[in-house]
Amino acid sequence: MKSSLKIRVWMIVLVGLWSVSPLFASDFKNVGHSGANFLQIPVEPAGAALGNSYVAMAQGVDGLYWNPAAVSFTKGTEVLLSTADWILDTRLAHVGISRKLGSRTAIGLQATSFSMGEMEITTPFQPNGTGENFDAGNYVIGATYAMQLTDHFAFGASIKYVYEYIWEANSAVVAFDFGSYYQTAFYNLRIGMCISNFGGSMEMAGDPIENRLAEELAVEEQNNPRLQRLSSEYTLPQYFNVGIAFDPYRSEDYRITISSTANDPNDNQSRVSFGSEFALKEKVMLRAGFKQGYEEQRFSMGIGMVLNIGSVHARFDYGFSEFGILDNIHYLSMRFGF
Repeated sequence: MKSSLKIRVWMIVLVGLWSVSPLFASDFKNVGHSGANFLQIPVEPAGAALGNSYVAMAQGVDGLYWNPAAVSFTKGTEVLLSTADWILDTRLAHVGISRKLGSRTAIGLQATSFSMGEMEITTPFQPNGTGENFDAGNYVIGATYAMQLTDHFAFGASIKYVYEYIWEANSAVVAFDFGSYYQTAFYNLRIGMCISNFGGSMEMAGDPIENRLAEELAVEEQNNPRLQRLSSEYTLPQYFNVGIAFDPYRSEDYRITISSTANDPNDNQSRVSFGSEFALKEKVMLRAGFKQGYEEQRFSMGIGMVLNIGSVHARFDYGFSEFGILDNIHYLSMRFGF
């Protein structure tokens, strides 16, 4: 009887894993219509190594990016420091801290920057440079509150301030993340859901844009398309993630976890990712992932190592993500628990 029940439940789990796969077959929609796309870049290696299939696996400070509900599983105080060399000489840096407030609640703070080096200003009349330089970048800071409503279910929400700039123009907006997390005792099955970057529109403003608008208005041209381009608004890269994770094998020495996440963004086709993690005595973790529906991105892998020094729980993570013709991405992080 027990064997028959296990077979039926395993079938439900496997169907759940693969039921998300038709999502990536949907048509492209609003491609390139969003801004501040650095918000879609994973900020830590564990989730990146698992192909971004981490919405149902993150726990503690990792949840600040992947699923705010997971922050409720913080133990004591946790700190995450991570960095990644992104494409075309850009760099991503992230710091997060979460703190347990009681038996069921936790809070967190995060800050992420996406930046590049200075570039020389050129014009059609001065193609070799004007002697001036400019830079561009993005920042986000946020706060999270999470609560375990029951022994199995948790909910969390984040408020974020998103800012981006280029030369003397900038734009800012407030956005929100909402997440839920459900955990069972059956093979440690977890279900996670998260809506990210829910907020208003952004519009670049600054002296260069204002001056150009004044020039175009002086032309007095009807239906001037340049006016629309100079003053156009754009949305944040909003997306809905839903995923599951479970441990098909767990013993005192070994653990195997399988995960899958479906991602439905507002500016691209829906897509799905899969990941697997092998843990040795919860001290060494080997990870691998696969993405379907992502352009240029397919395989990923990584490793995690845990070291306990007195009351400090330290974990080093490395993640590698294939990015096709845009070269490969390397992620590094240190996570501390007190």
